[in-house]
Amino acid sequence: MQTEERDIILEKEDLSVIEELTQQVYDLIGNPLSVWAVAATIESLGVRDVDANTDYGFKSVFDLAEEVFKRLKKHIRGKYEEESESEFKLGDVGESFKLFFKHFGMGVLFTMPMISQIAAIIIFEYALWAWFRFNVAQATMIAMGTIGAFIITGGFIQVLGRLVSKYMGETNYYLSWKAIKAVMYFAIPLVLGIAALVFIVNVILPFYPQRMVTIGLTYFILISSMMLSAAVLYASQQKLIILGSILAGTLAVAFGMEVLDWGIYLSQWLGIGITTGSQIIYIIIYYQYKIRSNRQRLFKQSLPNLEVSYYNTYRYFLYGFGYFTFLFVDRILAWSAGPPPPPYIIWFNTPYELGMDWALLSFIFTIALLEFIIHLFSHRIIPAQKKTEINKLKKFNLYFSNFYSLQLVLLFFVGIISIVLTYYGVEALRVFEDDYPEIRDFFANPLTFKVFWMGSIGYLFLVFGLLNSLFFFTMNRPEFVLYSMLAALAVNAITGYICSRVIGFEYAVVGLVAGSITFAAVTGLIGKRFFKHLDYFYYSAY
Repeated sequence: MQTEERDIILEKEDLSVIEELTQQVYDLIGNPLSVWAVAATIESLGVRDVDANTDYGFKSVFDLAEEVFKRLKKHIRGKYEEESESEFKLGDVGESFKLFFKHFGMGVLFTMPMISQIAAIIIFEYALWAWFRFNVAQATMIAMGTIGAFIITGGFIQVLGRLVSKYMGETNYYLSWKAIKAVMYFAIPLVLGIAALVFIVNVILPFYPQRMVTIGLTYFILISSMMLSAAVLYASQQKLIILGSILAGTLAVAFGMEVLDWGIYLSQWLGIGITTGSQIIYIIIYYQYKIRSNRQRLFKQSLPNLEVSYYNTYRYFLYGFGYFTFLFVDRILAWSAGPPPPPYIIWFNTPYELGMDWALLSFIFTIALLEFIIHLFSHRIIPAQKKTEINKLKKFNLYFSNFYSLQLVLLFFVGIISIVLTYYGVEALRVFEDDYPEIRDFFANPLTFKVFWMGSIGYLFLVFGLLNSLFFFTMNRPEFVLYSMLAALAVNAITGYICSRVIGFEYAVVGLVAGSITFAAVTGLIGKRFFKHLDYFYYSAY
């Protein structure tokens, strides 16, 4: 008899503990969309499988989550009125068009610095780090310095984007400023250390003339600094400042060339210095003003410790490094291959680079479209979560799966149109062949056309992978992007190496195509599962 009474008491205690846990879950997430969302919340409360067994009497956290989900379902069902299936609507066509014009325009604004440099080359024959009259040796060193700057700072750019966007979203300018300084304390010494190491190694083992290396490293340091400051501005939503600073720097190059007669190197270094300096000055003034006006120094705030910060950001760093390496590995392979063998390890190839730059122009409108798509997604998912009841879970996931499919179709058509417009837009310049020998030289080599078409296809597939990546980043799943990029990078490097050595050096671009297809395919497969269980990924995002 005493045993039966004790069992009854234990059962009552179990029920009260489960009810308490159910209330905790409800306080945290309110209306759960699935058992997955409940399971993720229970895990965030520190409950493990062993705790589910010993404290609640269930085999695992997921079994416990099923019970909590049932209880929440009964509790919430009485709080909402039934809605018909046809009432699941989020926004309208007019609203979508408003978002399109706003954010597509912002996406185009993001590409304006690149467009401004193209315009500068056409008008002045030079830009911040380009010049029509560079010989192959000069172009090699400057290209290597530029590529090195993008690759080395790529990881830091992603980390800055992650941290600054996070704290800006919380309107915490103080921690955002501290995060910027913390990243720079690592980035700047690394850039300078790599430059010093390359300089010393080339002294001991002279792969290139030391003067060439010194020039290339100067561009490397200056462009790295500019990229880092521009990354802060971009994450801080100050894109117009980026464009303005680059225009000011370009005018400084023209002033150095035409007025001061300094020559191309000093003029471009002046221009990059003014661009970077103006960006840094604006960043300091902007953040100090925001911090003071919001009185955020009055509260004691600190960043997470180094171990936590590392864990939260290392995937973003590796992705950024891998992404920029992915973009340039085909050039390294092409410039280090065939006939005739380059005089040095890596030697600039003008027709190949012209083809890739031409293909890159087709990237402009597709990249701008990504800005619109991800903002439209963010704009719709929050009200969707608020209005979705438990019995509308499948409808929620189906809605966004269809949304995703529609964006893929839209991106494909915009990408095709962009490639066609880019081709015929540049082709239209043929009418000036007799007046400008640079234009005649551009169209003289059929290799440029071949590289353009293959490069355009590669960039088209790449943008599909980038679209999927933006969805994953939005839901705080950088591991999905990182693993996909590492696979794509491996395919790019291996395929490009084989094709450039077996078929012809210009077929290094096949590696870019194969890698981009891999990136699009892997992220696409993950994306299919992602949207099928979007409710879980949404609730477990933070």
